Amino acid sequence: MAVSTLDEKIEQDIVFGVFAPGTRLIEDRLVQRYGTTRHNLRLAFNALENRHLVAREPNRGVEVVEMSPDLVDELYAVRAILESSAAAMTPLPVPDAALVRLATLRDAHASAYRAGDFRAVFRRNLEFHSYQFSLCGNGTLAQTIEDFARRVQSIRAIKYDDSEHMERVLVEHREIVAAMEKSDRDRYVAAVKAHLPASAEAYRKIYTLRHGSQLR
Repeated sequence: MAVSTLDEKIEQDIVFGVFAPGTRLIEDRLVQRYGTTRHNLRLAFNALENRHLVAREPNRGVEVVEMSPDLVDELYAVRAILESSAAAMTPLPVPDAALVRLATLRDAHASAYRAGDFRAVFRRNLEFHSYQFSLCGNGTLAQTIEDFARRVQSIRAIKYDDSEHMERVLVEHREIVAAMEKSDRDRYVAAVKAHLPASAEAYRKIYTLRHGSQLR
């Protein structure tokens, strides 16, 4: 199992609410928390800023980004276009070795959920979809899909403890792999579209509770 880099550790802490939206990230505290240096921390900030997870605010330093529900809806709309396009262009049939690896990643994600290890669920989900879309044959498209997916991981994480939602996710992962095993393009594209979550709806409710009815 790969060791998480510093930016990935901070990313997970943002996703799971250790650092809430709008939180100012104090360098001294983070250097102590992660046992790192200011230089490495600033490199991690650069990576997180590129993922739109943090922003540098004048006279305040680095803060965790809070997305509006409208922005989240826009991101999901773009994801639908990108992921459907990748599914439509994926060369079929997929090589047997690739299918075995994809199934292994699917099972690792499911095992993490069964074990109640939500941080592992987060990592295994990224790995599953990163490899899935790498099979489309267009590296730039695959990387763009991953970049957009990471921007909304905190939206998805709020439903990790929703057993009905997560059981549906596991079924959808199985359907994605099954469609690829059958080399059924229409089924695969439909499975990819169906997998885009309704988590944005839950986020809108939480955002409204936090800020009232006025959306930014």
